[in-house]
Amino acid sequence: MRKQNLVGWALAAVLTIAVFPVLAQQDDVPILRPKNQIIKPVGATLLVMCDLACNWKLDGFAKGRIEAGDSAKTKVEPGQHVVIAMTEDGVDQTTQLSEVKSSGQMVVSIELKPVRDARLKAEQEEQEKVALDQQEKELREVERQKQLALKEILRQSEELYKDKRYAEAIPLLDKLCNGGHVESCEILGSMYEEGKGVLRDYSRAFALYSKACDAGNEDGCNRLGVMYTTGRGVATDNLRAVKLYSKACEDGNAGGCSNLGAMYETGKGVGSKEFDGDCGGMCIAYQNYPKALELYTKACEAGNADGCKKLGDLYLNGKGVNEDDEQAKTIFSRACDAGNGDGCSGLGLMYLDGKGFKEDDAKAFTMFSKACDEGSADGCDHIGDGYRYGWGVHKDKTKAKEFYEKACQMNYPQGCVDLRYK
Repeated sequence: MRKQNLVGWALAAVLTIAVFPVLAQQDDVPILRPKNQIIKPVGATLLVMCDLACNWKLDGFAKGRIEAGDSAKTKVEPGQHVVIAMTEDGVDQTTQLSEVKSSGQMVVSIELKPVRDARLKAEQEEQEKVALDQQEKELREVERQKQLALKEILRQSEELYKDKRYAEAIPLLDKLCNGGHVESCEILGSMYEEGKGVLRDYSRAFALYSKACDAGNEDGCNRLGVMYTTGRGVATDNLRAVKLYSKACEDGNAGGCSNLGAMYETGKGVGSKEFDGDCGGMCIAYQNYPKALELYTKACEAGNADGCKKLGDLYLNGKGVNEDDEQAKTIFSRACDAGNGDGCSGLGLMYLDGKGFKEDDAKAFTMFSKACDEGSADGCDHIGDGYRYGWGVHKDKTKAKEFYEKACQMNYPQGCVDLRYK
């Protein structure tokens, strides 16, 4: 038994001696065990490129300089970032908002050249505008000075014309006309037509009226129409005259309306071209008294005394309207008061015939005298009748011939006929 115990203890000692170095070796080597590892995300990168040399900022912080066509790279957090780039001189700048993803590289291409070009273009356009404005300002000043000079010449010519110093007024009006003052062309034309301060020259008058009319002067168009109607300075052309009267009337010229009314009253120029000239009785087919009444009324209401006189004639004779002596008397009075001699002559005839008034030869003669003084050939001819027949005045053959001759010299056919009486 004792022998067996000794053997057991010996075996245990051997095993202890054999195992102990191994255990000691194991204590010197760490024991490897599995661990939970944290994987960091790969960082996002922003690549900024500039077409021109620029200084740039990222989210308000200066990031440095980038050469033209070069680039700069920087790490950024994912999300929105503001990139601002400006040229080295600080004049041109652009801002770009970029959305950076959680990983990878985001390229931001900054284009400053279009910004610079747009600015330079705008500056050039502004300079050109300023230069143009200055040029226009200078031209306006030149024109203003020109108009002031013309205005002074016009004032002088008007004074001379008013004083009947026609010969002195003509060169001033000619200068005004050549300077673009179309009203002066029309006035100058009337002086050549009427022989005021210059020898009568219908061709020259026609040319001046044409110039005025072409420039939009309605008085010139109206007067040009009269020349086509009368055949002065140009062949008679009533169709052309009607067009000119119509243009003048549409543009607000009361005289044009009155003359157009006369064409409808006589039927001239409002029918076919076959009867364009002196159509005689053939024009009757085209007479239009209602239209004439409309045009005379328009002219009279616009203050044209001639239109009033012609309107009075229609009421007196019942043409295009019911005969109305009272209306005729009122309209003739309006024309006469406005200085229209024929209107005064119309009143004289009403006194003479007892229409609208009590028959009164003396008052009739007074009205004829006023008419003649106002330049009415009809009035002068009726004064001749007064002296011839003793209407409101003693008969006087010599006086009668004197006024008939005056009427004839005013191109009044009846005056020339009456001048032949014995």
